[in-house]
Amino acid sequence: MLVSACSSVGNNERAYFAKQDRSYLVELKGTRRKMAHDPISLIRGRTYEATLTLQLPRIEGVIQGSEIPVMEGYLRYTGQVLITKDKMKLDLYYDDPGVSARMPLPWNGEYTLVQR
Repeated sequence: MLVSACSSVGNNERAYFAKQDRSYLVELKGTRRKMAHDPISLIRGRTYEATLTLQLPRIEGVIQGSEIPVMEGYLRYTGQVLITKDKMKLDLYYDDPGVSARMPLPWNGEYTLVQR
């Protein structure tokens, strides 16, 4: 278990964006710990790289979670994204009607935006 506790997980400091038609694709990367259904990996502290791509209507100002499209069958976002110059602050939540509390995205935090 000691090895598992020492594994480095979290979000990368940079997020990459590219213009696509009338919107922007913002790619976030981070390291996640393998889940408990794989107990050997859990003990060994194994991790994997995860990616989230958001489609944002603009690359500046305040973007409400409701403005971010999601695929059919997925939970909508609440909260907001704040972009100022080359900095982005993500403060998004899943709005799950089956749960009385908002569930924060593990991607929430501050990023430096880099254009691709």
